[in-house]
Amino acid sequence: MLDLSNIFDQHADFDPAGDFDLFLSGIPAKWVVYLFSDATDQAVQLLCVKNLRASLKRRLNSDEAAGLLRTVNYRELVRRIYWRRVDSSFEADLVYLDAARAIFPGTYQGMVGFRPAWFVHVDPEAEFPRYVRTIDLQRATGLLLGPVEDKHAAGKLIAMVEDAFDLCRYYQILVQAPDGRACAYKEMGKCPAPCDGSISMMQYRGLIQWSAQVLCDPRPFLEDQTARMQSAASDLQFEAAGKIKHFIEDVAKFDQKPFHLIKSLADFIFFSLQPGSTRTSAKVFLITPWKIHEIAHLLAEPSRPTELWQTLLAIADEPADALDDPAVERVGVVAHHLFAGKHREGIFLRLSTMNALSVTIAWRALKKQRAKSDEPESDGEGVMKELQAM
Repeated sequence: MLDLSNIFDQHADFDPAGDFDLFLSGIPAKWVVYLFSDATDQAVQLLCVKNLRASLKRRLNSDEAAGLLRTVNYRELVRRIYWRRVDSSFEADLVYLDAARAIFPGTYQGMVGFRPAWFVHVDPEAEFPRYVRTIDLQRATGLLLGPVEDKHAAGKLIAMVEDAFDLCRYYQILVQAPDGRACAYKEMGKCPAPCDGSISMMQYRGLIQWSAQVLCDPRPFLEDQTARMQSAASDLQFEAAGKIKHFIEDVAKFDQKPFHLIKSLADFIFFSLQPGSTRTSAKVFLITPWKIHEIAHLLAEPSRPTELWQTLLAIADEPADALDDPAVERVGVVAHHLFAGKHREGIFLRLSTMNALSVTIAWRALKKQRAKSDEPESDGEGVMKELQAM
């Protein structure tokens, strides 16, 4: 039998014949992920709600439940409630996903509603390398570059890379190299044509490798090409300067939304500051592709940000675990929050762009964010997610 204490840190027994008001008095009116279980401790229903007390009143009180027109009489079935406090949408999503995976391993994937993270994959060492979009983050070879918002953005990114670096557009011809018949892109000067041997596959692999490096970090390339453009213009080589300018404009798009988050999967390492249990506190998370660590619960602005920063760096440098299926799913949750735009809650910063001062700046940014978005606690249950046993 599943040990639910590994998932939830609080529980309460429910007696339908007991004093319901007394039972409710021991239940927090807080944001939780919680589970109903029956007399044999079998899972009945997993929920995420903003107000546990209101949710139990609605579902277990005989007067309230009578109006729900539910096919399941929870009052007659439920005998124990497990829960775990959460304080942000990000934390709630992580806890709910881990709970659903553990409790409903055979059915949760099609029911929790979490989308996978999309990346593009390329293996410059492959016999015939090419960019492809993927949600398979456990590939053993090559580079995984991302995240991108969805499969359509991944497809658009691949087309942009092919256009910017004049890569082969027709893989079915590329695999015939060096005996293939070049397409019209060669005649237009938009492909070096490895397919017909105009360049070797070794040279083409080098072009692929270079494009991947630029895609992960466009700024050094942009600085170098800008200098080349200015030099060409100074020498009155205006045609050459115009071509370089066009190249710069194409590559600059990789450093702008929605592609600004693209790095290799190994660099998917973020610091996140999320709301804490009080309106003035915050939780610190370190996000890696392999694991998400809750580092600290800060009750006030960090007085020693350098120590916290060093802790983050030390944990980030620990040996990586295997990228298993749960880790891949958590990357998807993080990607969802990274692309939430103006609806995003909390602060997310790539660790490689930070320093100790960034921790304090993030704290103050979160404080401003919460001042704009905080709402009075509701008396309603605030259902966010709901998963029922089959």
